[in-house]
Amino acid sequence: MRFPIPDFVPVPTPETMRIISIVSLAAGIGLVGAAALFLFSQREKEKRKKLSWIFMGTGVLLILNHAVQLFF
Repeated sequence: MRFPIPDFVPVPTPETMRIISIVSLAAGIGLVGAAALFLFSQREKEKRKKLSWIFMGTGVLLILNHAVQLFF
């Protein structure tokens, strides 16, 4: 479905949106990987686990953002 976009709303080109999507996917994969490494290397420390879960959640959100952008 096409909606009219007002002139004052900046709309990036499809190529720019593709680059943003790829960068968000790479950042999401990196955050999930780093969080998994922290979780497995720091098994005893609770503070590290909390930070790792925050990183993992952020990474998953970025990956889901990439998936949603593929639909549109």
